Amino acid sequence: MKKVKRDGKVIEVEEKDVLPTDEAVTVTLSEQNTDAETAALLQVQAAQKLADGKAHTAAESLRQVRLHSCRDLLKVSLQASGLPSPSAARVEKMFNTRLDKGDPFEPVELDAAIMDERALLSALTAAGSIQGPGRITNMHTSADQLEAAVSDLFGVARDAKLAAVKPAHLTGIRELYLMLTGDYDLHGGFYGERIQLATTADFTGLVKNALNKIVAQQWEALGLAGYNWWEKIVKVEHFTNLNSITGVLIGTVGALPTVAEGAEYTELAIGDSPETATFTKYGGYIPLTLELIDRDETRKLKAYASELGSAARRKISALIAAVFSANAGIGPTMADTGALFNATAVTTAGGHKNLLTTALAAAEWDVVSTAVFVQPQLIKQAATYYGTGPQLAVSPRFLLVPRVLQMTAMKILYPSLENAANIYSENQQRGQPGDVVVVPEWTDATDWAAVVDPVIAPAIIVGERFGIKPEIFTAGNELSPAVFMNDEHRIKVRMFNAVLVQDFRPLHKSNVAG
Repeated sequence: MKKVKRDGKVIEVEEKDVLPTDEAVTVTLSEQNTDAETAALLQVQAAQKLADGKAHTAAESLRQVRLHSCRDLLKVSLQASGLPSPSAARVEKMFNTRLDKGDPFEPVELDAAIMDERALLSALTAAGSIQGPGRITNMHTSADQLEAAVSDLFGVARDAKLAAVKPAHLTGIRELYLMLTGDYDLHGGFYGERIQLATTADFTGLVKNALNKIVAQQWEALGLAGYNWWEKIVKVEHFTNLNSITGVLIGTVGALPTVAEGAEYTELAIGDSPETATFTKYGGYIPLTLELIDRDETRKLKAYASELGSAARRKISALIAAVFSANAGIGPTMADTGALFNATAVTTAGGHKNLLTTALAAAEWDVVSTAVFVQPQLIKQAATYYGTGPQLAVSPRFLLVPRVLQMTAMKILYPSLENAANIYSENQQRGQPGDVVVVPEWTDATDWAAVVDPVIAPAIIVGERFGIKPEIFTAGNELSPAVFMNDEHRIKVRMFNAVLVQDFRPLHKSNVAG
């Protein structure tokens, strides 16, 4: 028992009925309350305190569970958000700070924070991340595989899109033919029911494409070997039809005359080149016979195409070389009735004053250069106008020689190669532009020529209709007469070219008696 003072009286109560608190509990009871009532009140208060403690413990347990769930949700949501690491770390730090303080969050709060971070990231990177629609790349069809295999078979470069293709290698032209035609009996027909390869590729079309590449390769290779010499001295022009082409001269106005105050303008005498040229068709065909296919002579077929490329390059080279060597070295006859190269004075009709007979030497190169420099420009093709225009005032750049004069020419234009005791050309030619050009078709050991840069004054025009390089066509389906009558697929090469000499002034020739 324990004595407790209440309302000025000291009473005894059991210790279990005393509230566990540091403060004194004062209970106001009426003087009529009995000890039983006091005990009952104390029991009610103790029960309420116990219930409150249990409720607090349950709430705390639930909060801890929510905190643990929030941490798991935060981790999973950030992994699935697709945010870059810095952005994800920023969101994670923000919510971990709350959780460390014992403050759980709602899922909608996390979703909103992730969306805000995405919006911020998009705004910051929008200017540098403009992208087009997605494309599927590196997908190759059976046709791609076949095209790559054919390129490998003929030893030509693949198209860029086929660089990564790894096709099965073809053994030869025979395997390709049988694969795409089903013509196992070599009847020259097409048997689609025997073809197992799912492709619309055409045998002759694939062969044509490969041969065109061989022609182009050989064209370039022969050019590097010296047959591109003419490209330096001519101007190549594309034409949209096969009509005759007419020359256009440079500098025909000469100089503008003075116009006095209040006076009328006078008509300018404009020179127009009367020179014309017509397109000529060159070509032929080679047969791809069933016998050649059956013998699997792929190497011979490649050689055919290589020959076509060489023949086309050599043909144009020969046409340009003939401008200087035709008619015993005086060239074609011009519209003014004079030969391209003649020694007649330019003040007379047909006079070109661009032909000499002195052997190549440094001093003579200077003589020729001067002769070209002082050539009068054309004012008008009429009497009293011949030879009256201002000087061309351009020196020749290219020295054309046969192979036997190459070293002589190089010592003139490149004086560092001169090995004579007295180097006449050292000071004369140093710093002067000039290039030695060897003409493969020239056989005369002493003749040479000079040409002005065609960028400044074009004299020779090469016209092309369908490209300067030759085209290859094929005829080889089962309905082709050649297939039926001759058992052969025909491969045709064709080119249209025109060579026009539109002006004699930028050209000079020296025909030296041998």
